[in-house]
Amino acid sequence: MKDGAVANTWRTESAAESIKLRLPEAVSPAFIRLIEEAEEADAKALRRQVFAAETEKISLPYESADPLGESRYCVTPFLVHQYTNRVLMLTSGRCLSYCRYCFRRGFTARRQGWIPDTEIEKITDYLKQNPDIKEILVSGGDPMSGTLGQLEALLKRLRQTSPELLIRLCTRAPIFAPELFTEELLQLLKSMKPLWIIPHINHPAELGFEQKKAIDSCINAGLPMQSQSVLLRGVNNSVETLCALFHTLVCMGVKPGYLFQMDLAPGTAEFRVPLSQALGLWRELRKKLSGLSLPQFAVDLPGGGGKFPLSILALYDTIVKKDDADSFSALGLDGKVYTYPV
Repeated sequence: MKDGAVANTWRTESAAESIKLRLPEAVSPAFIRLIEEAEEADAKALRRQVFAAETEKISLPYESADPLGESRYCVTPFLVHQYTNRVLMLTSGRCLSYCRYCFRRGFTARRQGWIPDTEIEKITDYLKQNPDIKEILVSGGDPMSGTLGQLEALLKRLRQTSPELLIRLCTRAPIFAPELFTEELLQLLKSMKPLWIIPHINHPAELGFEQKKAIDSCINAGLPMQSQSVLLRGVNNSVETLCALFHTLVCMGVKPGYLFQMDLAPGTAEFRVPLSQALGLWRELRKKLSGLSLPQFAVDLPGGGGKFPLSILALYDTIVKKDDADSFSALGLDGKVYTYPV
């Protein structure tokens, strides 16, 4: 089957069909070293993210092979245009290690190679025809799973198409393959500004010596970084773990961007924190972390509803009076009622 056809097919499968195709089990040497060097509790959290379990074979009625509803917004099999001013580009189905909670597992399970030149041309043509697009998320799989030459050619095509286009490089490479951050790569990324690196980091034990060195090299090269994390049961669903993660990132110069509630992908229920517990956890984080360290807590609404700020739900029951014409009253962090004029 051709690349484009494979890229499109997985989105229309049922959850039961999707679950039949097992996600590869491949763990990078750098992540293996992290596991070997970690304390047992931390090592368990790291192993859980990358080693397959029997529960992956179970799909639930409300799960979907396309939990984000990307099929509604596909311009091409490799380009999703859901939000007015930004698009998502899928560069590859390969990853540097395979996260067991992957929401795009129907795509990555097929381990597709690098995006064909013909598909890149379709994307650049679309960018030219739609000047309202100001940002592109370069994702996959992992865009860092390609060769340096492939990444360079891709980024140059995007930059030539639109000099002002903000490129977001979404990757697990700082954690799974920190050795990739050579001087040659850093110079390439610097030459492609405006560009942000969006590293996916879930646990403070992922930030070993090699990983910190890679992140520091990006920061020192003037490459801004904003992290994203997924709330995972048995991995990071504790206030202490998340506080340590987000504070450490800020101290390194990485802004915590999003903490995501798990998507409804087949075979991932074992990782899902019940929403009521997740909201309680975020309330506690809000008490302990500054605005600089606190990420947005969000979920991608199933079926293509887009990102929804779950912080609204977490704080809703603290609003004491909502219908006063002159003011509203809310519970402060200390539990007392405070009033603000409208």
